[in-house]
Amino acid sequence: MKPSFAAIRDILEQCGPLTMREICEFFPGVDYHRVSSFITAMRITVVTKQVYIKGWTMEGLGRRYPRPIYDLGNRPDARKPKPISNSERGRQYRQSRKLPQGVSSVFTWASQL
Repeated sequence: MKPSFAAIRDILEQCGPLTMREICEFFPGVDYHRVSSFITAMRITVVTKQVYIKGWTMEGLGRRYPRPIYDLGNRPDARKPKPISNSERGRQYRQSRKLPQGVSSVFTWASQL
């Protein structure tokens, strides 16, 4: 199947809101940028806007990036979330490195048995 306005519209009608990567899975062997150009055209250059950004999801391993979720309609796009500040990122990192409450060494852990 080749990407087209009608094919993308049918996919969004059947499956509901999807990210760009999920839409690309319906077109095996087609370059990601080719599908992206169709979505962009449906959002901006077509006479009436056919696709809008319904929301945002965070994707990626390690460093997470906001990715738009597309849906059919002529509505205003959802605002892109603000990036996490360095201080918040540091706070999350320090929190992930803390030991669970009450276990501070092997000896206290063993004494609880």
